[in-house]
Amino acid sequence: MFISRRKLFKRVGTVAVVGSLVESSGGKSLVAGVLAPNPGVSLIRLDRNENPYGPSEKVIAVLREMSTVSNRYPRAEYGSLIAKIAALHGVNPERVALGCGSSEILRSAVSVFLGPGKKLVQALPTFPAPGTFAHRVGAEVSDVHINKTFAHDLGAMLAQAGDSAGVVYICNPHNPTGSLTPRKDIENFVNELSPKTIVLIDEAYHHFVSPNKSYESFLDRPIDNPRVMVVRTFSKVYGLAGARVGYVVAAPDIIRRLSAELLEFGVSVVSAIAAMAAIDDSEYVRVAVERNADDRQEFMNQANVRMLRALDSHTNFVLMNPMRPPGQVIGHLKKHNISVAPIIPAMDKYIRISLGTPADMRKFWNAWDLMGTTGQMAM
Repeated sequence: MFISRRKLFKRVGTVAVVGSLVESSGGKSLVAGVLAPNPGVSLIRLDRNENPYGPSEKVIAVLREMSTVSNRYPRAEYGSLIAKIAALHGVNPERVALGCGSSEILRSAVSVFLGPGKKLVQALPTFPAPGTFAHRVGAEVSDVHINKTFAHDLGAMLAQAGDSAGVVYICNPHNPTGSLTPRKDIENFVNELSPKTIVLIDEAYHHFVSPNKSYESFLDRPIDNPRVMVVRTFSKVYGLAGARVGYVVAAPDIIRRLSAELLEFGVSVVSAIAAMAAIDDSEYVRVAVERNADDRQEFMNQANVRMLRALDSHTNFVLMNPMRPPGQVIGHLKKHNISVAPIIPAMDKYIRISLGTPADMRKFWNAWDLMGTTGQMAM
């Protein structure tokens, strides 16, 4: 812990300059779109649940080397990545499909299994992409508010699904709460659903789950049910959000139907090779998981010192009640070149904060402390 409660209250009200050095060449940003509202200062991005440390050194080395083939379309690399993912999860390659990020997988699943007269059942709140895509294809969207433990209310979702639901979407670990829905509860839920309903399980944050008896991935221990699709991404623990690589593991028939909707070779040759290198670097994954757990615990320590209410998280972000109007908090942080997620309508007393590097988080808390004590801005 880098600040005690005593030191915190001594510092409240002092003026500090919060920012970071800009990556520059002649004073201009090298990366378009990263400049903050204050000119010359780069934005601290704590808004999109990215891996702030980036990919492993081995992956970076591969990216440097393979940049020379960026003029080529994928050839054998596509099949090689599918084969490597299949081997990772102990399934046949015909049960794996690639997407330009997991969002493309979700869009394709909605396009294949939903449409006018069909229904998507999902939690409220949740990752918004499936609901957005469902509205676009004219499907009904049934939002079921999460329960008191901030997990999926599977009983209520089952009631909403009935016989008409084309797809049920379960994000576990859950975005934006960081919570877990117990594995046994999901299994029972799947068994009680109509046999016509597809179950789309999004495990984007799987790697970040601390040891927990109630959680187990549906890829690490699959169930024998051809309606279950499991989606993963290279955007989180592997640090390849910008490379846009996602994948789905499902029954061969589902994979064939999805493949008709997915972009042909939607994953670039460079991204495919980087993803293969990321899978091979298991030591980096281990280190990244441990580092995230440490960063998450440090965030909770700092929140507790300030008497803030943060939800237990099994991801690389934290949902927190700032004990003051979230809009004011978001605006204040923005003035100090720190971006957090926008207000979540279904949980409008909370803000979601992605975990950054220790340096990022020190700047975050320094900026936070400039708002004064909780009592001074209490709701």
